[in-house]
Amino acid sequence: MKKLLGILILSLLLSTTSFAGVKKGKGEVKMTENSVERFIMYIRGKKSQKPLAFILSNDGDWSTYWYCGAGSCRDANYMPTIRECAEETGGECGLFARRKTIIWKNGINPAKGKVSSISRKWSDTEIRAKLTELGFLGGSTSSTTTTTPKITKKKETKKVTKKYDLKGERSIALSWEGYEYLIAGTVKFDEADYKGTLKMKLPNNDGTCDGTYSLQEGGKGTWEIACTNNMGAAGTLKWIKDGGVTGTGRDHNDKKVKFTVSKNS
Repeated sequence: MKKLLGILILSLLLSTTSFAGVKKGKGEVKMTENSVERFIMYIRGKKSQKPLAFILSNDGDWSTYWYCGAGSCRDANYMPTIRECAEETGGECGLFARRKTIIWKNGINPAKGKVSSISRKWSDTEIRAKLTELGFLGGSTSSTTTTTPKITKKKETKKVTKKYDLKGERSIALSWEGYEYLIAGTVKFDEADYKGTLKMKLPNNDGTCDGTYSLQEGGKGTWEIACTNNMGAAGTLKWIKDGGVTGTGRDHNDKKVKFTVSKNS
């Protein structure tokens, strides 16, 4: 599993569009530990990145997100990724947060204002406390009864895995709907315990891109990337037996993006 990593994405070449009929999440949902950690990464971001949108499945396990690069960004068309989430999980998916405000309605969360907002300055404990307060961690939600959240023993079935660090560079071949030729290049990655960051240069001196990815059980994972020229994309990936990685996703204009990363030599 280590071998495959990283690599991901590059799909980017996208320009943002206006917010289009996005599906907001609703109903009771409890976030798994992986989704909580990913949400914290989304809120924190980096100095040059601002949180745009966080998508979640109604079982609380599948999640991914968008960042806005340098400059100002408009909301994009998130429906293709929401549909992809539904296909992957067989359940319902929707927008969990827009920027730093949680908009998923579960009977407790007002889905607006200060009560539903998260600060990037908060500690992990404070963010988890807010998620618990709004009914996304702990026991069952109720609009009429306030209960002390239970500490779920489950957290998610965790396997004992050895910690490791992996850094490197791989070759990537990228096809992007609307472009006639295949785009070839390299991607650098830096990974620790199946979560990592990556950086790559766009062709024609169009800028650089930073991204994150998270690998899950079953040979699947998610990725997202944001670039200095305000481009960005997100999607899913899977690693294959020879150590390579394949990924699919869409840009904010609903254009398909596919890529293949070479196996570890």
